[in-house]
Amino acid sequence: MICEKVFRSRAGKTVILRVYDNKVEITGDFFTTDDDLRLIEDSLNRGERPNAFILGVDIDELYEKFLECVKK
Repeated sequence: MICEKVFRSRAGKTVILRVYDNKVEITGDFFTTDDDLRLIEDSLNRGERPNAFILGVDIDELYEKFLECVKK
């Protein structure tokens, strides 16, 4: 594992972002579809800003945390 970020989103949801060498995992107490979650994880794995929706989590905020992980 390269990095793990546990944070509260601006909307108050807990997000756990895990960045590995070959994949990205996102878990927490937010609401989204399995398809959107897969799209978000795949986008981050490619280093791209996701274009999907998580209720209670700002995608820009999530992407910032991801960039903090990969810059280490």
